[in-house]
Amino acid sequence: MVDIVIVNWNAGDLLKKCVDSIIHSENLFSVNKVIIVDNNSIDSSIREVPLHSKIRIIQNRENLGFAKACNQGFACCFAPYVLLLNPDTQLKTNTLLQCLQFMESKPVIDILGCQLLNDTGAVTVSCARFPTAGRLFMDATGISRIAPGYFKPAILMTDWNHGESRYVDQVMGAFMFMRSDVFEKIGYFDERYFVYYEELDYSLKLAKAGGKIYYNADIQAIHSGMGTTEAVKAFRLYLNLQSRLKYAKKNFTQPAYLLVFATTYSVEFISRFVFLILKRKTSEIKDLTKAYRLLLGF
Repeated sequence: MVDIVIVNWNAGDLLKKCVDSIIHSENLFSVNKVIIVDNNSIDSSIREVPLHSKIRIIQNRENLGFAKACNQGFACCFAPYVLLLNPDTQLKTNTLLQCLQFMESKPVIDILGCQLLNDTGAVTVSCARFPTAGRLFMDATGISRIAPGYFKPAILMTDWNHGESRYVDQVMGAFMFMRSDVFEKIGYFDERYFVYYEELDYSLKLAKAGGKIYYNADIQAIHSGMGTTEAVKAFRLYLNLQSRLKYAKKNFTQPAYLLVFATTYSVEFISRFVFLILKRKTSEIKDLTKAYRLLLGF
């Protein structure tokens, strides 16, 4: 059986579609309960969730962040497996059963990811590698975008088509199918991350403990990719940069962290600015500037 944790923040009708794909399909037979943690949404997303005996809703009075909300949900899970699912994701008819069957046959795997398709049916990038300070530097300066054949992206594996199954460093938190005993091994997410990098940090912690993460291209789900921070681009970039610095400070050596810190606060702003000009996206310069003002604290 599976407990499903969904963290919601103003997901609109995406949340209802996500829940419908669970309770109005064969997936329901594999579900113990669906725990929806709402981070003080101001839209109608929670009100549109259908009533069901297997659904439990936790409503926070403020936005506690993704990591902390996930942990609230995890603490309510007692099934052998836990699925962390984004509200902009929809399960296919037999997604959960396939996950259960695979995990039962592969006891060495701690976390499982599946192939995520966008709304048009195209395979999307959903796996990541553990970054190094050098690769983050290449990303920040734009070198990895100019010469992707020579410099692999620091984190998201855009250099791989996700067409075959394999062990990976991390699978996207949009769909993380986990054995519940992982929590006993390494605990929950680090709540110092408000959003972004918490799954990467958790995966690194698991790897250091000898755990394994697997991407199964034969199991599928739909991920619209319409993250609930899409409408607040400046704030989203600020949170991403902030979490990256926290990750580097926690997991890198002091010299490597200082390289990431210096690059983030100087070179990256310039490279992002130049790329927006070259791509004729000058309207986004305002968001870039606002994000860095937030990062600088004014």
